[in-house]
Amino acid sequence: MNLGSLNTQTNHYDVIRELTPDELSKHTEFTPVCVEARNRLTLFRLLDRNYQDWKAYLRKLLSAEFREDGDISDELNRLLLNYLTFAYSIQEHFEVSFRQRFKKDATKLKEYEDFLNRVCSASWPFAFILDFRGYVQHVGLGIGRNNRNVNDDSVTIEITADAKQLVADSRQWKRSALTEAKGEIELIPVIKEFHIQMIQSYAVYVAKVFFPELKDAAEFYQTLTVEAKAKDPLSRMVFFDGTPKVEEKEGGKKSINLNLAFVPNDLFQELGIKITKA
Repeated sequence: MNLGSLNTQTNHYDVIRELTPDELSKHTEFTPVCVEARNRLTLFRLLDRNYQDWKAYLRKLLSAEFREDGDISDELNRLLLNYLTFAYSIQEHFEVSFRQRFKKDATKLKEYEDFLNRVCSASWPFAFILDFRGYVQHVGLGIGRNNRNVNDDSVTIEITADAKQLVADSRQWKRSALTEAKGEIELIPVIKEFHIQMIQSYAVYVAKVFFPELKDAAEFYQTLTVEAKAKDPLSRMVFFDGTPKVEEKEGGKKSINLNLAFVPNDLFQELGIKITKA
């Protein structure tokens, strides 16, 4: 097995060197972990796609050329419900998995709840959305008011929820301690902050708990990636099974037989998780 690089745009490849026995051993060890993690953590990539759908519609509303072809409120509420429902599904999935894996370990179960409490304390938008999700799914539509203002110089949009109405309709605001005094809540920045916390805090926590080997795997593949991409930064690191063979075809044409494996380059990014530097 050889370390190599492949530029999929130019179809140029380089065979750099043979992998050492230790590198092959680590690759064999990390492969099933990465496969399981990719299958389980793909939920965060799908959540991000829902968030990108929300952002794409906001960009449409901010365009001076936007022409309304349906009810804006309906579309905003649809996209919001899709996003909040998927976020809740992720939390339910891992909370159930957490209880199943650590059902005999009360300390571990407490750690999970303590983690959620810490994030809620550090980020009110995160705490609010955890409560707000229940309201949207069981009580009423989440968006109280939306307004699009167009003038000669700019386009602005407001999307809000009314704290007074929310509190009047539901008492389930345990994590955010929502009161009428919060007034009109601007949902765009709140949802943005919640999404950041889901990708940078919640996803990272889940990955560390369920797949502690990922950190070592990420560092292993990153080291090989740096080496493989030294000549061509636009290429990606790959493993070649043997050496690519050039075959002569009729008419003097040549074809190259590449037997390769696409392995992780930036593991956490490929899993849809954003790791922030301390």
